[in-house]
Amino acid sequence: MKAIIFDLDGTLVDSMRYWRDVSKEFLKTKGIDIDNEVQHKMTTMSLRKSLLYLKDFYNLKETLDVLYDEFSDIVTDFYMNKVELKENAIEILEYFKSKGFKIVIGTSTAKNFVDIVADKFNLYDYASAVFTVDGVGHYKSEVKFFTSIADSIEEDTQDIYLVDDSFIALRAAKDAGLVPVGIYDENSDDKWHIIKEEQKFYISKLIELKEI
Repeated sequence: MKAIIFDLDGTLVDSMRYWRDVSKEFLKTKGIDIDNEVQHKMTTMSLRKSLLYLKDFYNLKETLDVLYDEFSDIVTDFYMNKVELKENAIEILEYFKSKGFKIVIGTSTAKNFVDIVADKFNLYDYASAVFTVDGVGHYKSEVKFFTSIADSIEEDTQDIYLVDDSFIALRAAKDAGLVPVGIYDENSDDKWHIIKEEQKFYISKLIELKEI
């Protein structure tokens, strides 16, 4: 193995509960109770695409720009002041760096939000690049998202790990030829059994990556 892709939210940073809660609260202000399956689908999309999906799915009257501005302010405050790293995140990044792996981040989170987190925790000391849904032009539910990353870092797909908490992203990575590693996050607990059924590798904590 020569490279590893880390998801951000729910994998390197402990943020998925926030994303679920803020989505629920945001839509409650508009008289809507969000469905769990809708939230799972949103994990593979960028914020703007997620809001467009919500707008269409729930027939929201606000324009996409208005929805984005409202939500963006909330998310920026969270990443700047509240988000925390997952346990042993820096240790595991240092481990793979010491092994000579190419380390990149592959996320549905917009680059401006990733930069806030990366600057806060010095993630760019380890990750050489960030690939976002907006930047790549494909959702994480699509094979092309992962093959595009492989092309960009000039590695064969079979030589790349993906560490992710989304069963949807893990499926796509597996179909793309990568070696997926599912990581448990309490906020996707209802899909953990699917990850264990579908993937050869799955871990409860980042530190367990040393054993794979």
